[in-house]
Formats: sequence, C-alpha cells, structure tokens
Amino acid sequence: MPTRRRGEGLLNNTEEIAALYREFSQFPSLSSASVGPEITTQYGGKYCNIYTEWSQRDLERAENVKFCRQYLIFHDGQSIVYSSPSGNCTEIKGELLSRDSPSGAQKAVLRKTSNSKDKEKQFLEVWEKNRKVKSIDLSALEKHGQVYEDDQFGCLAWSHSETHLLYVAEKKRPKAESFFKPKAPELNVDEELGKTEQREKAIKGEQFVFHEDWGETLVAKSVPVLCVLDIESSNVSVLEGVPEYISPGQAFWTPGDTGVVFAGWWHEPFRLGLRHCTNRRSALFYVDLTGGRCELLSDDTKAIWSPHLSPDQCRIVYLENMAFGPHQQCSRLCMYDWYTKLASTVVEIVPRQSQGEFTGIYNTALPECCWASDSRRVVLDTAQRSRQELIVVDTLSGSVCSLTKGSPLGSWTLLTIDRDLMVAKFSTPSCPPRLMVAFLPPADKEAEVNWVCLEESSPVQEITWNIYALQPPPELDNPHYAGLDFEAILLRPTQAPEKTKFPLVVTPHGGPHSVFTVSWMLYPAVLCRMGFAVLLVNYRGSLGFGQDSVASLPGNVGTQDVKDVHFCVEQVLQKEPLDPQRVALLGGSHGGFLSCHLIGQYPNIYKACVARNPVVNMASMVGSTDIPDWCLAEAGLPYDPSALPDPRQWTEMLLHSPMQYVDKVQTPVLLMLGEEDRRVPPKQGLEYYHALKARGIPTRLDYCSALYMGLPLFQIQKLQLEQNAVTKLLMGFSLREHIQLVLEAPHWVTTEFSSGCWFLPLEPSVARGSPIDAVYQELSEFPSVTYARVGAGFAGCGGNKCFPLYTEWCQPDLGSCRQLRFSHQHVLHHDGRAVVSVTPVGMPAEIRDQLLVQVSPTGRFKAVLTHHLERGQKQEVLKVWSSSGRVKSVNLTELDEHGRVYTDGQFGCLAWSSSETQILYVAERKRPKVQTLFFQDRSSQEGEKPSETTKGEQFVYYDNWGEMLNDNSVPVLCVLDVETKEISVPGGIPEHLSPGQALWSPNDKGVVFVGWWHEPFRLGLNACSNRRSALFLLELPGGSCELLSSDCQAVSSPRLSPDETHLLYLEGPVFGPHRQCLKLQMLNWQTKLTHTVVDVVRTATDGFWGIYSGALPLLCWAMDSHRVLLSTPQRSRKELLVVDTKLGSVKCITAGTPEGCWTLLGIQQDLLVVNCSSPSCPPVLKVGVLPPAGSEQELQWTRAVETSALPDLEWKILTVQPPVTEEGIPYADLAFEALLLRPRGSRQGGRGFPLIVSPHGGPHAIFEACWRPTMACLCRLGFAVLMVNYRGSLGFGQASIESLISRVGIQDVEDTQLAMELALQSEPLDPNRIALLGGSHGGFICCHLIGRFPKTYKACAVRSPVINMATLLGASDIPDWRYTSLGLPYCFERIPSEEDLVAMLLHSPIIHAAKVCTPLLLCVGAKDRRVSPYQALEYYRVLQARGIPVRLLWYPEGNHTLSGVQTEADFFMNCAQWIMQHLSVETATGGQQASEKAELSVPF
Repeated sequence: MPTRRRGEGLLNNTEEIAALYREFSQFPSLSSASVGPEITTQYGGKYCNIYTEWSQRDLERAENVKFCRQYLIFHDGQSIVYSSPSGNCTEIKGELLSRDSPSGAQKAVLRKTSNSKDKEKQFLEVWEKNRKVKSIDLSALEKHGQVYEDDQFGCLAWSHSETHLLYVAEKKRPKAESFFKPKAPELNVDEELGKTEQREKAIKGEQFVFHEDWGETLVAKSVPVLCVLDIESSNVSVLEGVPEYISPGQAFWTPGDTGVVFAGWWHEPFRLGLRHCTNRRSALFYVDLTGGRCELLSDDTKAIWSPHLSPDQCRIVYLENMAFGPHQQCSRLCMYDWYTKLASTVVEIVPRQSQGEFTGIYNTALPECCWASDSRRVVLDTAQRSRQELIVVDTLSGSVCSLTKGSPLGSWTLLTIDRDLMVAKFSTPSCPPRLMVAFLPPADKEAEVNWVCLEESSPVQEITWNIYALQPPPELDNPHYAGLDFEAILLRPTQAPEKTKFPLVVTPHGGPHSVFTVSWMLYPAVLCRMGFAVLLVNYRGSLGFGQDSVASLPGNVGTQDVKDVHFCVEQVLQKEPLDPQRVALLGGSHGGFLSCHLIGQYPNIYKACVARNPVVNMASMVGSTDIPDWCLAEAGLPYDPSALPDPRQWTEMLLHSPMQYVDKVQTPVLLMLGEEDRRVPPKQGLEYYHALKARGIPTRLDYCSALYMGLPLFQIQKLQLEQNAVTKLLMGFSLREHIQLVLEAPHWVTTEFSSGCWFLPLEPSVARGSPIDAVYQELSEFPSVTYARVGAGFAGCGGNKCFPLYTEWCQPDLGSCRQLRFSHQHVLHHDGRAVVSVTPVGMPAEIRDQLLVQVSPTGRFKAVLTHHLERGQKQEVLKVWSSSGRVKSVNLTELDEHGRVYTDGQFGCLAWSSSETQILYVAERKRPKVQTLFFQDRSSQEGEKPSETTKGEQFVYYDNWGEMLNDNSVPVLCVLDVETKEISVPGGIPEHLSPGQALWSPNDKGVVFVGWWHEPFRLGLNACSNRRSALFLLELPGGSCELLSSDCQAVSSPRLSPDETHLLYLEGPVFGPHRQCLKLQMLNWQTKLTHTVVDVVRTATDGFWGIYSGALPLLCWAMDSHRVLLSTPQRSRKELLVVDTKLGSVKCITAGTPEGCWTLLGIQQDLLVVNCSSPSCPPVLKVGVLPPAGSEQELQWTRAVETSALPDLEWKILTVQPPVTEEGIPYADLAFEALLLRPRGSRQGGRGFPLIVSPHGGPHAIFEACWRPTMACLCRLGFAVLMVNYRGSLGFGQASIESLISRVGIQDVEDTQLAMELALQSEPLDPNRIALLGGSHGGFICCHLIGRFPKTYKACAVRSPVINMATLLGASDIPDWRYTSLGLPYCFERIPSEEDLVAMLLHSPIIHAAKVCTPLLLCVGAKDRRVSPYQALEYYRVLQARGIPVRLLWYPEGNHTLSGVQTEADFFMNCAQWIMQHLSVETATGGQQASEKAELSVPF
C-alpha cells in the first residue's frame, strides 16, 4: 500500500492514489443477516447458525460482488458462549431476494438469469435442506411483469403455514405493436388451433404510451400488484381488491393467513419520486383473501411505511410522518392492535433533544426483523445527532432505551433480531464494518447488553477523528427556532506534516434532510490517508437533531445551511492545524448545491470545488425532477399538485439558488453529472457549466449516461463511474494540486383514453371505407427526390444533345420501418433551347449504407462514403468509382486519423479538388483512447508495446452542437490523397473555431470553409442561422488561416463561381431570431473585397420578399458566372429566383405556377433540376434550360417523373389582415397568410367540414405550399386543415419577423385564432368541430389556444411543445431563444433574473392551464435536445391533477421532430385517432402532425 511518511505532505501520484483506493475499496460492507433455527446438542447446549450477506467492490470486474458467510453461535439463551465462522465466503450470483420460512426449514429465492439472447428471466426457487424443490419461471407464466426487488415496494413473505409466498410485481400490460406491423403468414387449421391459446391480441399503436413511474432508482416501477404463489401447485394469482388509486408494497400475511396487510401509496393525480421521500401520502391496508374486501387500518391523510407484525401476531408497528413537507424528518412509531382494531402512537415526534436524551426516530425503514421475542419491545437503529445508535422501544409504555450509548463511539446498524439474538453492524470513520452479536437483555435491563464481535476489522491507525459541536452566533440564529446547534465530523491524518498544515476538504451532505454519522465512509477515508483533513458538516436541518432542526431549514436553504457550513469551517480552522489557504469543497446533490453557494458567497476562501449532480437553479428544476415538491417546500412555499406556476414562487426559488452568485465565482469547479439522473436532472449542472465557461472560470464536466443518483447521499451506483470519480475527486481534477500548488502556479487541480379508432361519418367518396393506416400508407409512400446530378453531354439523334441525369430518392418503407433510398437514371434530350424529352434508363436501384456522394468536376469519378458493421464496430469506407468500376476503397476507420465523418448538412462536405486527386471532408477530431483509472495494462508483461491511452478520461464531457448534431463536437478538415490513400488533417485552424462546409479554393491552393465560434460554449446550430461564424481560407500546405468575411456576423453556404473568380455566401446577424431574412454576399477572389448582392428586405419591393434559405444549393451558379439560382419562401409559396450578381436584380421564374413549392436541386451546364409539389400534389421532378440573361421568364419546364395531383383535394391561400386595435403599434399593418387544404366539393347535409388548425413551429419558420403526406391524409379522412403562417413567419419580410419579438404567446396566438375565424367565415367548415395540431412552437401556440379559448377547440394534439419557458432554461440547446423571443438581449454570460423568470412564465401556456378543458394528446421524444420532454410532462401533471383528459406518448429514441419511419407513423396514427375519438364523443375534431420534412429544420 502506498504510504505517506511524516513530513511528506500529500500523496500526489495517480497510480498511488488508485492503489490506495483499491485497497480501501476491498473492505466489504454488511448488507443483511438472518438467524437459523436453534439446535440443542446431545449435551444440552444450544447453538444456531447466522447467515450474513456482504458486498464488495471488484474493480477488475467493475461491479459490486455479493457474497455470503456463515457463523456458528453457541449460547445459553442469555449470552454468547462461543462463536466461530463456518467455512469460507461464497459468491452469490443472480439472487434478487431471499427469505427463510418461519420454521427455518425452507428458503425462497428470487433469481435473475439471462438466456443466450440476453433476455432477462426471473425464477422463484424453493430450497429445502440440501436440495432445490421448486424452480418456477415467473416470466413464462406471464401473470405479471418484473418482480419488485427494491426495498421500497418489494417483499418476499412466507405464509405462516409455509404453503404460499407473497411478493410484489409490476402489473401485466397488454402487448402493443406498431400500426404497420406486417402480418404473419396464415397458418393452417391445426396450427391455428394449436396457437390460439398462446396468442395474445396485441393493441396497435400503444407501444409508446407514457407510463408514470416512481422516480429515481424506481424507474421501472409503475403499477405494482400483490402476487401469491401456491408452492404445491406452482400457480400464481394476482390479488384483487386493492383500490385502483393505490400502489401496494411492503406486504405480509395476516394472522391465520386469511389476508394480506400492506402499505399503499396514493398515485393520483400522478406519481412523485418515492426514494428517500418518507412524506408521500400512504396508509396501512388489509385485503381479505376470502371476500376481496380492502380495509383501511391507519390514518389516510398521513405517510406511513415499514409495517411489521409481532411474533405473537397481535400487533403491527409502523412509522408515520405528515404528508408533504420535508422529504425526511422525525417520525412517529405507531402501533396497530390486530384484535382491538385500534391504532396508537408509541413514540412521538421529538422537537428537540433535552439534556443529552433521545432525539427522535429518523428511519427510512425498520429492520426486517425488529420485534423482541416478548412481542412487546421493538429494536431499531436511528440517527442520534452524529451517531447511529441502537434503541429498544417498549410499545406498551413508550419508553426508549439506548443499547449502544455506553459502547465505543461509532455507528450501529441492526441487521436482524431473532429470539432476542441481535445481529448488528458497527463501524467508525477509521474502522471498517464489524459484525457484532448480542442477546437482548430482559426489559429494564437493556443497558447490560454484552456485544461480541464475530468479524473483526482493524482500524486504520493513520486516521484520527472527532465530533465538533457548534452553536451558531446570535447573528446566525434562526428567530423561529432559536438556540439550535449542529455538529461536524472532522477526519485528519494522525501524523501532522512537519513544515505545512493539512489542506482541508469540506463536505456538506445532501438531502438536505440527511445526516453524516460517525461510520466508515470510503471517500473521506481515502482522502484522509492521502493527507487531507475532511470536514463532514451536519448543518441545521440535518436528521438526528430533533424536528425543530429539520423544520428550521425550509425557507432558508441557500442561507442558513450555507452560513452553518462556512461558520463551521472558520471554527475548525482556528482550532486545528489546518491550512486556511488550501480549503476545497466536495458535495453531491444538495451538498453540491451548498458547495456552489459557498464558492459564490465566499469566493476567496475555497480554492477548488467538486460538485456531483448539484442543484443550481431550483426554478428551472421544478418541471424536470421527480420531486417538484422539494423545490417549493425547501424554498418555504406550499406545494399543490394542481397549482399553476406563480411568478412570485419562481422568483423565490431563483433567489435561493446558487446561480444567483455565479458572477462572483472564482474557484475552479469540477462537475460530475449522470444523464439518467431523475432527481437532479443533468441540465442543472450543464446550466452551471455554461455559466462558468462564459465567465472564464476553470471548469470541467464529467458526464455519463449511466450515472444515477442513489442512496441518501446519492452515491454513484455504477462502479466503474465511481472508480473514475474517486480519483477525480481526490486528484485528477487537481483538487489536490490546485490547493497544494496555489502559491506556485494557478494550475488546474392519466386519464388515458382507449386508442380504438372512431371514424367520423365521412363520405364514401372521401373515406372510401379505408382505415386510417391504409390512407397513411398510401399517401406517405410517394417518394421524394433528394439529390440530382447532370453528367457530361453527348451527341444524340436528330442533332439533339443528350445529358445523363442521376437522381436519388427516399421513400418510407412502413413494413421494414426504415427509410428506403434508391437511385434512378434518365437521359435528357436537349435541342439547344429546351429539354424536349426525358427518357428513363432502366429500373430504380436500391441504395444501401451510403452516407455521402459527390461526382468529380469532370464527371469521370464518383466518391461515395459508405458504412457497414464489422465485428460489431462501425466501419466508414470511402470508395472512388469510375465508368469501369471501383478504382479505390479506403477504410477510414482503420486508418484511425480522425473520428466519425460528418454527414450532416450543417458541417458535412465531400469535395473533389479541381485536379481530381484529392477529396476534402469533415470529421470529428481524433480523441485519445481512454481507460479506467484501475485498468491494469499487462501488454508490457507479455512483450507487447503498451497502448497509448489516457486514464480516467472516459467520462469527460465534450460540448456538442445540440439537436440533430449530438455527435458533433470538434470537427476537423481532412484531405484524402486518392492515389496514395493517405489522410492528412491540416493544421492552422484557430482553436476557437469549428470548421465545416468546406470547398477547395481556386487552383487547389487552399481550402475555404465556414468557421463557427465555439467559445465559451456551443449553442444549438441546427436550424439556427444566427450563430457567429465567418469565412476563412486555409492555405495548403503552409497552414496560415485568413479571415475572408466579417467576424461579427453569421455566414453559411459558400459557393465558388464556375470561373473561380467570385465566392457567394449567405450572411445574417449574430443572435436575435434564429431564422430571418439574409443577405446574399459576394467575395471577389482577386481583390478579396466583399459586397452585398441582395440586402435584407424589410417589406416587399417589386414583389420580392427577401432570402430565407437555410442553405444555397451546392450547384447554384449559371455557366456565365454572374447569375445565381436559389429557392426561398416568398410569403406562403417557395419560389425559384434568378439573381444577377452584377446588377443585384432578382427575378422569380415560378410565380403563378400551380405548384406552390419549387426546390432547386442543382444547375449544371445551365440545365436546372427541380423538385416541385403542392399541398394536393406529391413531388414532381422537372428539368429545364436556363435562358440567356433577361429572358429567364421564357424558361420551359419538362417533367422527368410524372406524378398526378390528388383529384379529391383542393387548396388555397387565405390572406389575413389583422385589425388595428390601437394607433401607434408598430407592425400593425402587416398581413399574414394561411394555407387551407380540404376535400374537394361540399359536405352533404349542409354540415361543414371539421377543421384542424395547425400553426407551424419555429416560431420563425413557414408552412410552404408543398406536399405534406400527413396533411393530405387528414384531408382524405374528411378534415379541412388550416396551416397558419402567423406574423413572424419567414417569407414575409424582416419586419414581419421582428414583429413577433417580445410578443410570443400573444401575437402568434391571436393571429392563429384570427385565421381560424376567417376560414370559418369564407369556407364550408363546422364551427363546432375544431381541433388543434402543432409541433414545438406550434405546440406552444396550441396549448395557449386551449387555455385562452377553452370552448372553441374540442381536441388538441401536440409534439414537443414549449410549455413553460422558465423551466426550459438550462434544458435546451438554444437558451438564447428564451431571451430573444421576449425582446431581451442575450449574451453567453447572462443568467435569468427575477424579472426574466416572471416574463417567461407570463408568456407561457402553463399560465392558462386552469382554464383548459380540451382533451390533449402530448407526444415527446426522450432524446429531444431542443425542447426537453419534461416540458410536456410538467403540463401533463398539471392537467391530470385537474381531471382534464390528457395522454402522453413517450418515444425513447425520439428527437425533437420525432423523425424516423416508425415514430412518424405512430405519431400520426395516434393523433388522428385521438382527434376522431373526441370528435365522435364531443362532436368536434382535432389532430395532425406539424412536423413534416419542410419543418424538420425549424428550432420549434
């Protein structure tokens, strides 16, 4: 073991620290014990067997291993005569629960196994003597879901007759499948009969229905049921009679096995996190097995848990708290008399300790066996100030006596008591756990207890510890709870260094209502052995000091607890040999909250800080935590599940949060977060990380998808993460170095409705009797062209010239749930003025595994980036093809020069040099290989060269570019030499830039690229044209980098002219609206001067509304090198424009055409290839020849691929002019539009069409008049669909965009309502059947509308809606949107003020939730980086609490747009069914999807 000799100071070698941690982690921990039957020897002596279970960290296997050990105890009934271990330890595998029968003759074991397909199964085994007598496959019985093995609900209880076993499991859910699951082949009659009993009819479209769970560490627990196994028959039955609103658990058999007693938790209106929350409303219940009657046994307004039946089966003891309030507090010990049916309080809540006496009971659970054999006394362990003591309670007199008060100072935990033989665990901060046994003395003689140690553990002599009692000075006293004191535990090395003092690590506990006891703790022990002193602070509010101490903290978090910790530090620094210049902080959860407060309130005191899963902003955490009541309760505010957000409350929570002090922080901070944390969402830490980075504070973030919150201190559960964390906490983050070297250098140290389909009474000509899925399947499978390339021309017949046209298409394949891609080739016949005909060549060919494709300048070669799996690893291969076949194939993954190649449209490129010898692309920068700190590299021992790796870096957080770009962090430019197959990564690009959209400069002398600033941190880039960026030229091979454009704008889409003299690009302002009207800029390559070709258009000039393209086409230049073609929205149409770069003139060449949307795929040799469509016509591929300058209007189009418009649909554009309500209001004269798509003709009987109103997302986006299969489907089903382009939409001028700033939630909502009213006046629509459908910001508008106009809309379906802008802060990749949309300036350093939060809340839909009565369907993606799915969950809970019909679909792999063939189909089907269902009930309509391909690029 590494040793720190006297005078050496701190242990500072990483390997030595890892070795020290390895040694200390080998101390096992006791987890449970049981006492076997008593046996009398032939000589009259008595003995019994004690079975114990332990756990220990196995660093090599990276897991916690469980093992058992047994001991023999010889006794005389009152004392231990002799004890000895019985054999060695044996590892336990797969055992989830085990329980001995009452007689000890049998043992039940719940075991987990995995088959060859890694499918987990659960078996319930019964053992007797030396054999297994039963093994029942519970999974195969399919009577219920997974058995609960946790200590919150779980149980495994033998009946007194030992014939039945009682346990808790998840309620069986009906099987669910996709709407479009292919049908299995038909069976013959015999096969059909044989499978009839086995087949369970699956419910279609239910696989993504959200099922609430019980929160942190109970994520798979939703609807528990009580189950009984008949051991003899192996039959399992699920008990009936439990109320539907109750979740049962902690069950046991009643006397005579006539029924079951259980604790039942209320789960209506919704479930709150239950782990470490003893304040959840619950009661004691009894279910009679004969009649199924359920009887309430305790007060139903309290919180109860841990019921236990006495040995004589007469009394039940349990713990009781008030519902809500602090999550953990002083509890009552209550007793229920089974025969008198009366409940009584045995031990009351203790307000304060008096004269060193009993301080109260603070247990999360009573021991499994806690009754003495006299059925009168109960033994338990509980915190008593900073000690964990064993106490015995007389249930008749209510007296309490300590069993360990006279024992050595330390902490005790009772494992079991059986026939008065107590088995306990004892430890101290310097002594690992010991196994202790003793007999409970008779009543009134408990102080005479005599403990015997069965398993010794040697104290760590190098650690000294003591308890400090502290009395706050008068200025820190709580006026409502005056005179409270608190304690702290100080650990320090036994030997002081000769020349220096000990550095100090200060650790406040989490909770906040938790406690540090003087027990063995791994982290403090290792820190102390390294040479640190460790101060564990039990500030006022901690458990074990009386209820007054607990009650003093709510309303004072962030002040009282912070001041207590700092006061404690000051006192200890005065009294101990500690270095005041080397003080650090280490805290988790609420301890992290306090640590972040301390570095903000006392910035000059603490020199380093490590915070794990810290709470940093209580206001933004409310909507995403499993314990929203905690945020309000600890801020001193009342909690009501049905209450709406109150601006005053949000302000109060913000004022209690560490984020308020972030401007004062100077301390280096290491943040450690877990992606799956349900208690303190990782967005809390990310919010703080970004705030610190923006202020230049040394900050590091370790982030992992497998890091969970855990036990009272939220310890890390995944062992490998813990191993990595410990050295970071101890050394890796320079917690040690920053303190040690501070003088040398500043070095880094529901109400759910059936999904059954209800159809409107649709006309046969419209519905055709087709179900929804058939209509969707028909209309969604129209293919869309994604890529086109015109090849070199050749001579054709009749003097015409022929050009090959290569196109790529995509089409949803609902059967295989994937996007089908295929290519198709044509020949264009060109007579010199127009394309006279198009001839298809062959049949379409499917494309698989292709990521990128690009043809060389001459057309001789084609580069294709593909991917495939090889031995489970993704391989990326760049292939070069010619007319004669494949000429090169380069496995980029094997070359290992970089990471994954970027294939997105934001950074990605695949560019040939003009010499066709090199290919340019963008990839992720290569990262060093990482290993766990405890990995032992044996390659050198085996004669191999050791691999170059970095230890302890596997969880370092890498900032990324947000939604749709999650894997993009640090892009680099890469050049492949086609001939040599060598890859180079050019240097010279500034470190603060992320390059992308690269192309070769003239003569291949360098590379032009767009560089995005990523300091101080990255913001979401997808659909955000307002991110600071510029054009750069990187010279090759010199490596110098030259700025080509303004460095204070946002640029994109550089395109070099054919003569290589000019470079065209788009430019807009930084920040402000995410999408807006852009400039078209041009750089003269020779002079390097830039001028504006097309400026921003505020209002229309000569019918031109400006440029709003997300990107220019890759091939956009005409052959004359002075005309450019592009597609852009012009009001509600997407038009094709010709821009003369010399004159600055703009011409629209598609105005007035039947198609409403024209998208340019490319122009080569003046041959244009376009994709055009309309709301009633699927995509059509057209080609044309660009006429000479000035004659563009004469362009003639030829269809390359025929597609017919749907004859049963019609569409039009409605123009809406808002009324002028007040004079002087800016932008009051701006009009907007809406697209109306409806069935052709009129409805029979005079009844108008039901209407679906759909505002788009963004908000700065647009519904173009293009083909949207989901809208067409709804129209086919008999709906009219109104797509609203409210003021603020793209295509209507910059003034329209600016008009929405500061008026979101007002103007956009009013415009949508106004468009709906206009449509009702002018079209055959039914005003009593109107529904809403919207995604993202469209969902935001929809949720506003159902709150502001509750009687108008009869159904609503939304995707990824913004519900509460205040809680979205810190949880989105575009935090600037919250400020900009409200007209507030944004900068990276900005944090929300009280006024900001109030403004955000008042503009949010949740503020109107009290008025909502419309049935609502919410659909969210769990991986949405733009709008956190917890936004919808927050709304879901509020509406559920108010009894509003609401349903939530949760797509585990879904992103913001819920893209993906299966996800999109499921979303649409559920929306359509939801709307039709509620129309059939309410005579109303609603629902459709607002995220189509045209809206995939909008941020909301």
